Amino acid sequence: MKKIISFVLGSILAFNLSVSVANAAAKEVKVAFFIEWPTPNQEDKVKGDYEKALGVPVKWTNFANGGAMTDAMLAGDIDISYSQGLVPFINAVKAKAPVKLVDIAMEYGMGGTTCVTSNKSGITKANAKELEGKKVAVPLGTMAEYVFDESMKVVGADRSKMEIVQMDPEEGAAALVAGDVVMACMFGGNSIKAATEVGTRLLTVEEARAAGIMGIDIVSVTDKFMKENPAMVKAFIKVSHEANVRYKAGKSDMDVIAKDAEMKLPDAKETIEGFKFLTPQETKESMEKGNLSKFLKGMGTPNGAVDTSFLPL
Repeated sequence: MKKIISFVLGSILAFNLSVSVANAAAKEVKVAFFIEWPTPNQEDKVKGDYEKALGVPVKWTNFANGGAMTDAMLAGDIDISYSQGLVPFINAVKAKAPVKLVDIAMEYGMGGTTCVTSNKSGITKANAKELEGKKVAVPLGTMAEYVFDESMKVVGADRSKMEIVQMDPEEGAAALVAGDVVMACMFGGNSIKAATEVGTRLLTVEEARAAGIMGIDIVSVTDKFMKENPAMVKAFIKVSHEANVRYKAGKSDMDVIAKDAEMKLPDAKETIEGFKFLTPQETKESMEKGNLSKFLKGMGTPNGAVDTSFLPL
């Protein structure tokens, strides 16, 4: 009898969810994402699983950095930003942008976000003060800038004495190759690969980890979309976490993910292996008292920026 009751209640809940999604205000959902940043849910993106779960078309647009994602959200062009860098989100809420953090996309070491010095410059961790007075490329307002700042603390170089040029990762890598800058900080597998063909990471992944430098990418939603379409937000997050479970079980189609990330398969595998995908419970703990919460408090983030109610717990 308990199994029958459980089945009936489950059916009723599923029906209510499908009805609430179907009756949502949005006729389509506009999602921001990054290329060169392979994630398990890209398989669902390609195969239309988000459309099935949300009940409306889902339009995905790639951006060069998290700040541009915020600008698009404020303009009404994006409803959900998937894997937005934490620093751009914090900058947005400090400026009173009407956005909320509703999920963690992943945690990652510095395999996917790093600073690379050109071999020609001869600058390494050992003589990093020579960066002072030189031109360096940094995508400002992103997790890469956070990595840059933290790395300078480790190597003892003064940021204020450098000529910092705002460049998105692809531009920074190209500038390093051309010899226009002596160091470029960036994220994204393809950009890092291009940069390390002529340069070397200022800090190795292990050195950055030992220094406590880590990244967190999040899922942010506009307040308007969240209030008008709560079931859609919940459904979006549920599909993303189901994709993470599939990846952890070794059942993801990496060929599909690599192609959608516009990366070669080996490079996509190397990048994604540096990501840690949290369970819903681990996500909640991080958001409330763990790594994410500590990062937010350390950066002086206003209260009320986080909402854990959409997690599939």
